[in-house]
Amino acid sequence: MNYSRKLAERYSGLEFQNLPETALRKAKECILDHLSCIYAGLSFTSSQVVHQFARENYAAGKCTVIGERKKLVPAGACLANSTTGHAPELDDTSNEAVLHVGVIVIPVAMAMAEDLGLGGKEFLRSIIIGYDTDIKLGKAANPSTLLARGFHPTSLCGSFGAAMTAASLMGLNVEQTVNALGIVGSFTSGNLECYSDGSLTKRLNPGVASSAGVIAAELARKGYTGPKGILEGPRGFFHSYCENPRPKELDEFEGLEIERISFKPHACCRYNQAPIDAALEIRKRSKIDVSKIQSVLIELPKTGYEIVAQPAEVKFHPQNVVDGQFSAPYGVAVACIEGKASLEEFTEEAIRRPDVAEFMKKIRVQHAPDLDKHLPNQFTARVSITMGDRKTDTQEILYAKGDPQNPLSWDELLEKFNTLVPSSVRSRSQREQIVEKLKELENLKGIIEFTSLL
Repeated sequence: MNYSRKLAERYSGLEFQNLPETALRKAKECILDHLSCIYAGLSFTSSQVVHQFARENYAAGKCTVIGERKKLVPAGACLANSTTGHAPELDDTSNEAVLHVGVIVIPVAMAMAEDLGLGGKEFLRSIIIGYDTDIKLGKAANPSTLLARGFHPTSLCGSFGAAMTAASLMGLNVEQTVNALGIVGSFTSGNLECYSDGSLTKRLNPGVASSAGVIAAELARKGYTGPKGILEGPRGFFHSYCENPRPKELDEFEGLEIERISFKPHACCRYNQAPIDAALEIRKRSKIDVSKIQSVLIELPKTGYEIVAQPAEVKFHPQNVVDGQFSAPYGVAVACIEGKASLEEFTEEAIRRPDVAEFMKKIRVQHAPDLDKHLPNQFTARVSITMGDRKTDTQEILYAKGDPQNPLSWDELLEKFNTLVPSSVRSRSQREQIVEKLKELENLKGIIEFTSLL
């Protein structure tokens, strides 16, 4: 079975007029959420470094780099926009595939639509196709085993989603699209050793994947070839990267994956969302006095425990923003104290708050095997807070706020957008213009009508 060809044939036949309204509406939600993350990420040093690198190393072009006056060629714009959008840890996720999608797919769609002078229908169609490719491959890759081996599923699978997004906008034929997937499979990379020391490479991984997808599609258009069995071949993706892969997931085509995407209300790892939700629910329900809390127990499924609770010496003593974003003890502590876990709670200053450090001494985190039964929903959690009078309040969260089963509404996503976009960067009227133009994307003859507002 040649899965690259199967995917290429499937999506080449997916016409805009056949896309369900639910998928188009979700695509617009994903775009709004992605813009929130990019604008929030502009203040991060990691974003500024990559922006400078992109300005200095990529040619001028037609593609918008949000936060810059200079426009670049597609690969440069993708590198800057994707890396920036991933910095705040607020970007959308696929729970089943355990990866971030919009931060890779949307920058590619925006850059290529601008570069080729295309309109809103082509832009939306390519986003839906990119999400579908990325998530289906993520599910097929058996993501828990990728994470256990230190791989970053977001970038590994996202590079294929990026290539398919670009190929769809470029109008590549089936053979060229198969080559684009084969080429990008040779670029595929992404490591999570940064979890050990709080270094910045996780943010860079989506930028590399999105730019790789564009490069692969452009090379394929010029006649460059890639291995046709890049996914299932004896030295292909499934064999080289994956343990017990499930390639049959690529045969499934019931609905579109974008409709099952999750959004984040809290500025940290997806595995921290449910424990924070639980702590906030207890805080609200019991009207707790934080000073009288005696102890907090956080229980997590296996993969979540390994990512946001281990190694304990790092998670209980975060030294920088990245450490805090991937620490369950820190996220729950700051949520208990502040009643929220927004961008302001994940700054270099906030990470070093002595009151938060003191509160974390009351927290214990453990793996709860009974939560593993909820797979493939890997983002469950249970929190128990014990007060000085020995009374304990426990809250289990099966679906975190923002999951499809517990969604953020359009108004809540709009509130997130207005909260995260600094008024110094875009005024209220400018933000309103962006939202109104986003609502009518399918009617735009040129995507520049939208991107010029960014």
